[in-house]
Amino acid sequence: MTTATPESASENLHIKDYVLENVYLRTTEAQRSEILAFWRDEGAGLEGADAQRSSHEAVFLVRTHSGELAGVSNVALVRLKDGRRFYSMSLFLRKRDQAIPYLGISVCDATRDFLRKFKHPVAQPVGVLNVNENARLMRPGVRKLFRRHGYQYWGQTARGEDVWATVFDEAKQVTTSPSAIDLGVAGNGG
Repeated sequence: MTTATPESASENLHIKDYVLENVYLRTTEAQRSEILAFWRDEGAGLEGADAQRSSHEAVFLVRTHSGELAGVSNVALVRLKDGRRFYSMSLFLRKRDQAIPYLGISVCDATRDFLRKFKHPVAQPVGVLNVNENARLMRPGVRKLFRRHGYQYWGQTARGEDVWATVFDEAKQVTTSPSAIDLGVAGNGG
């Protein structure tokens, strides 16, 4: 497992037999088409305008050694009710690649670590939120794994999804109540 973080958006990472291609804020039309086809073919549940918007928000394209797309990490800017802006991270891996031990958490870590150093051109978020929509990610063993990797448990959304956070400035590391994590009400805040 690689814990290195690219210093610039043009550097790629290697994790196991995968390459994490950094495309943040510079996806090409060809990459967006590839992402949209990937999500459609793999049944990611993203469609229409949401899929189009999300394809522009890709951070890493997870590729096999042969170059085949195996996953995508992406982030949206969100504003919590208290006014703070965060990256809200999503990760989708193909079913067969989900079985690779620690691949998902490694991609999450690489995305978080890249964003920690990235200077956003619109507004500098204070951290990253991971909203685990998949019920398998709410098992005790997975929760323990997220804690070991430095994520702080912030509770659950109104839909019962676990929320994990990383605040970039350790001095500002505070918890928040689950009611403050209503991303649907706070909306995307660019």
